[in-house]
Amino acid sequence: MSSTPREWKFRVRHMREAIDRIQSYTTGMAREELAADQCTLDAVVWNLTVLGEAARQIPDDVTAANPEIPWPQIRGTRNRVVHGYDRIDFEIVWEVIQQELAPLIPFLEHILNDS
Repeated sequence: MSSTPREWKFRVRHMREAIDRIQSYTTGMAREELAADQCTLDAVVWNLTVLGEAARQIPDDVTAANPEIPWPQIRGTRNRVVHGYDRIDFEIVWEVIQQELAPLIPFLEHILNDS
């Protein structure tokens, strides 16, 4: 059994907030604009780190009950950013922003509203 929802739900909220921040920073930006805007890119990378770190703190029974969320990939992105900070691939960051974040929102909202 996992820890009480109060102890881990705030991590799910952190995940949701990190996605919101990334989207607010990048909405309407073209790929080239983001690539040229180091401050925004740094903010995005930081929030990808927050997203992955928060995902690491979610209990196994919660992650098992929510297999539609790619927990290993989210955690792996965090690990790549933290341990490979000097080799961050902008193309992967751009793809995550454009394709991977928005689909997570309803699943995270479900977790927040369900438990």
